[in-house]
Parts: sequence; structure tokens; C-alpha cells
Amino acid sequence: MSIWQCASLAISRAASLRQGGGNLPYFLDSNVLIGYYFHAADTWGTEAADVFEDPEPNHSSTGVWAECFGDGTGGRCHTIQQNLVREFRRAVAHLKRDGSAETLLAEAESRGWKTVPLLRNVAELCREQPAAAHMTLLAVKERYEELCRWRRSALEDRKVLVLHARTEPYREIWDRFSAVIEDYDDCEVLLDAHDVAATIDGMVLYTGDYRHIVANRELILSETRLHDVRYLGDRMGGRPPA
Repeated sequence: MSIWQCASLAISRAASLRQGGGNLPYFLDSNVLIGYYFHAADTWGTEAADVFEDPEPNHSSTGVWAECFGDGTGGRCHTIQQNLVREFRRAVAHLKRDGSAETLLAEAESRGWKTVPLLRNVAELCREQPAAAHMTLLAVKERYEELCRWRRSALEDRKVLVLHARTEPYREIWDRFSAVIEDYDDCEVLLDAHDVAATIDGMVLYTGDYRHIVANRELILSETRLHDVRYLGDRMGGRPPA
């Protein structure tokens, strides 16, 4: 099954699952939102989609959203989009220099491009028609961008992802976290998650940040109202800490 068939099934599954209720609500860190948005071109894409498309209610904060999307034109997602556009542009240039889908994939892998999974799909589709590489690349790019737009609309749907704005500083908890966790942005995310957990029982924080958050799970659970802290790497069969 191609990544496009998988993506289409995931879209249908997400739409149906969100109609029902869930058990444990999730608070989603930025790497979950970003991984879901960019999916095939993100390190956490598969795991993030698996979490986001669970039947459990999704929550996050205005702070996490600002980190991802800024005021709508900035944030980490804008930077990632620019990098992906640059990679696709270089891919087109490679093919115009009489390169093949296979040599393009080899170059992308050697340079560590985020688009490698997409270019691998191009190479597979062109195996029997090498001359169609350029047209296939453009078609894959168009389909990928279409899926990203769909995923962005899902992220912006407040019935699918509820955003919360924290006003309480929680200075005592901040002091305890900041003494151990060197990334202050992560401390802010933890306070956001605690603030939501204070009003919604059973809140589970999902993150791809092992070093700053998952590694401090016991401290976080002892200082907040969170029910649990879970690592994206433990989804889909598990993955070593990143």
C-alpha cells in the first residue's frame, strides 16, 4: 500500500473516530502537532498521527500553538515549509540535469533531506517508467501538499484540537522545574499541561522530547495534576530515545 493510500485511510479513520468520546484526554506537545502536520516528511509523523487520531480528546495550549504556527505566518512550521519547498526545488533541478529518480533518492539520503520518504515513493512509482520521474515528482509533491492542507485544517478545528490559554504563573512549580529542566520553553509547556489537567481529569501529556520531559517524568507527575507523561517513541512498537 502506498503512502497516499495509507494517508487517505488515516483521514477517513480520523474523521470517524472523532465523532465518539474517549477515555483519557491528551495534551499534545509541539512535536505531536508538527509531526501530524508534516507526517511523511517528519521524524515523528507516523507516531504523531497515531496519537492525534486516537478517539481520546486532544488538547494543547496557545503557547504550544504559537511555537508551531506563530501568528499564522511564522513559527517552526513556517521554517519547515520553507525547507521542504527548497528540497522539492532541488529535486526538480536534479531531474532536469538528466538525473533519475534513483540518483535523486541517493542524493536526498546522503544529504539527510526530510523529503526522503516522499522521494522513495517517487522512485518506486517510476521503477517501470523511469522517463516519468519529473511528472511523478510533481504529482507526489501536489498530493503531499494537499494532505498537509487537510491536516492543517484538522489542527485548526477546535472540535478536534482544543486550545487553552493559561493565566496562572505557577511560580513554585516553575522554580522546581527550571532547576532541573534547562529548556525554559519546555517548562512553560509543562505548566500549560498542568493548568489544563487541573480542570480535566486523567490528562496525559504526549511528547517527543525525551531528554527534557520524559526523562523527568517522576518529577513532573509529582508536581502537576497530570495523569501520565508518554513518549512518542513508545508508540508503534517503540523507538530509542531521541
